[in-house]
Amino acid sequence: MRRKLATITALAACAGALAAFRPPDQNIKTRTAWMTVSSLKTGREYYLELSQDGRAVLREENSRKLQTRRGAIAPQLALDFFREIDNSEIINSQSVKRNRIFFYSGEMLRISSYVSGDLLRTQAPLDDFGEAFSHALREVKKAAGALPQDTALHAFLRAERLEGEALDSFREKNTVDGIIKNIETADINRVKPLMAAIKEPYRLVPLETAAEARELQDFVSAMRLHGLYSLFYVPSTRGAFKCQVIDAVRPRPGQKNSPAGPH
Repeated sequence: MRRKLATITALAACAGALAAFRPPDQNIKTRTAWMTVSSLKTGREYYLELSQDGRAVLREENSRKLQTRRGAIAPQLALDFFREIDNSEIINSQSVKRNRIFFYSGEMLRISSYVSGDLLRTQAPLDDFGEAFSHALREVKKAAGALPQDTALHAFLRAERLEGEALDSFREKNTVDGIIKNIETADINRVKPLMAAIKEPYRLVPLETAAEARELQDFVSAMRLHGLYSLFYVPSTRGAFKCQVIDAVRPRPGQKNSPAGPH
């Protein structure tokens, strides 16, 4: 009897261990936020992307360096940051102090995050988010800054929805007989990074290899999209988007520039 109990206990322990190490369901999308923090005073800027499970991307650029770091930070830091997002009055109410933006000289935060299932984009002075939010962001940035540099990543792709005067200008230049020909969703979906960028504007979608970059370039040429490979426009049923290929690292001296071009 004791031997049976011991066997059952051992099997239960093994089952628990397997459950603990079971890989996450790939069909379940992990909550993610992406943001740009820029200093109006120094001109420095960094892009930070964080998933609730701790996966992070940090791209930093200034006059001296351009580098990308990718990896995983402590999940608790990620959970703390997402809790501050959920508690943020500015993000949840979208009540941005517009007048203050024009006269502000500190750090500006532009953040995209899912809140109650909706993707919200918020731009405001970092100070307006409160000390607890700023502290959580600093801790995440510090941890991401310790991740290894990713020198193999080819480039990023970013899409920005055209609105207001930019959209009017695009329509004026691309309307034929009063109609703008939209690219079919099925065609866009053939280039997975492009579809991902359009679904989540302002997010830096990795172009992992030169082959992926060539596939995108071929698509731009085949569809005769307005612009160049490094900066082109996509009219779609989701709206019109300005798409930009952005370097992940700065080319070494003597190395040819990547096809991402200037940004």
